[in-house]
Amino acid sequence: MPTQVLLIVVVLAAGVVVGRLVSASTGLPDAAVYVLLGVAAAFVPGVDQVRLSPDLVLLLFLPPLIYFAGFFTDPREGLRHLVPIVGQSVGLVVATAVCVAAALLWVVPDLGWAAAIAFGAAVAPPDPVAAGAVLERVGAPRRLVTVLESEGLVNDGVALTLFAVAVAAVGASTSAGEIGLTLLLEVGGGIGFGLVVGVLAGLLRRRVRDTASHVLLSLLTPYLAFVPAQEVHASGVLATVTAAVWLGVRGRGLAEPTVRLHSETFWRVLNTLLVAVLFVLLGVQVPELVRAVGDYSVWQLVAAAVAVVLVAVVVRLGWVMGATPLSGLVTGGRDPAADMPWRERLLVGWCGPRGAVSLAVILSLPAVGADGLEFPHRDLLQFLTVVVVLATLVGQTVPLPWLVRRLRLGPSPTERTEATRARRMAVEAALRELDGIEQGEEPTAGVDELRQVLQLRRDDLHGRADSAGESRTDVADLRLRLVEVERAALRELHERGEISRRTVIALSQDLDLDETQLRRRRQV
Repeated sequence: MPTQVLLIVVVLAAGVVVGRLVSASTGLPDAAVYVLLGVAAAFVPGVDQVRLSPDLVLLLFLPPLIYFAGFFTDPREGLRHLVPIVGQSVGLVVATAVCVAAALLWVVPDLGWAAAIAFGAAVAPPDPVAAGAVLERVGAPRRLVTVLESEGLVNDGVALTLFAVAVAAVGASTSAGEIGLTLLLEVGGGIGFGLVVGVLAGLLRRRVRDTASHVLLSLLTPYLAFVPAQEVHASGVLATVTAAVWLGVRGRGLAEPTVRLHSETFWRVLNTLLVAVLFVLLGVQVPELVRAVGDYSVWQLVAAAVAVVLVAVVVRLGWVMGATPLSGLVTGGRDPAADMPWRERLLVGWCGPRGAVSLAVILSLPAVGADGLEFPHRDLLQFLTVVVVLATLVGQTVPLPWLVRRLRLGPSPTERTEATRARRMAVEAALRELDGIEQGEEPTAGVDELRQVLQLRRDDLHGRADSAGESRTDVADLRLRLVEVERAALRELHERGEISRRTVIALSQDLDLDETQLRRRRQV
């Protein structure tokens, strides 16, 4: 037994590392490579016995994945495109779930609407990570990435709420009023509970100073939001999203720069690791899923797979191309996304690959329904989800660079220079603060050297100058003060809407690193 556990751990670790290398060298999506490697690993004796528990998937993987996405999302940017985001995260998810369910029922009539809607809800929410990474790499307009990320944050909660209601209805007799009440409790309870957890977690973080405790508290937060909410039949997903967004907006200033750097690095590594392990484990299940659907005819499997993939892709394209322009009528032309050119709408509509959330959700299907009978066609639904994920991940993300070039889309001149402008304005704020210090306070040794450093940063942001006076304690204190001035300047630029939160986080991490190094030098 210990040998088998060691073998499984080694295979999983090798799959993660090799997957990253293959993805980097071929340009294929990470997730697709992980699944294929997992399929290959399933033929290793001992590894093929690995089975994913639905509860393990739902409770171990889902909360941190959702928390990570919510924490680094900027609600202000989402509000600028509120109408299309709400339309795509609510209307599009429901429309996709219903249309996919109808297509699957056409092939498998005895499935039943409840189970079909549960499957449709599982494959309805796109995962914006893979598409967003490609769009950023090829230089697509930033607002497209913003719409995708904001949509991805909300549509997970909508889809999982619909999934939970549909699963509960399998084998049960429920009225429309009961379903409506269940939805209200799921949504309202989840948001309310998540807000309470976020506020309490923020209060605790104000009192935590060491890195280990802060990281541990941040790791516990998604589980403290998700699990209790699920137990009281509220939406654990919406609770986790709410807590994450609250802490993401208000929580970055609750920790020291060193703690913040370590915590954010930990979460980026953890998110990458969880996604990789989940996809590798899913690949390990594929041969068993193929064997489990052996009783179905090849025609039925092919017809079901083609139907659900085509419907999922076409419904999204049709919705984005047709519904987004109508948002201008709803908002009286005040929504900037209503003026989105057709090329940008086409790109957003194409960016609909399904990912880790769909897999985690479908693997959590119960073995039996509310009536105690076997869940209808459970193996087929899990097999089709794998097909949808692989088909959309490869089929929709691989052509993205070509599609962006073909549509002649690119960032605006303002977006290209945003980070440089923001950093320069922050340095200029520090120089103005330095001028005020020289005029109103006693001169400090090393100020001239410090001014030269700041001027060099302002004129050329590609290098860091070092000066002889930086090692002095008094100049270090002054530099720490100026770092805070730069930080405040970045916050002001963001509040005025001149830079995105992504830019704020990236430049704030540079300032956190500067402050950490300065404090270490003072201790030497």
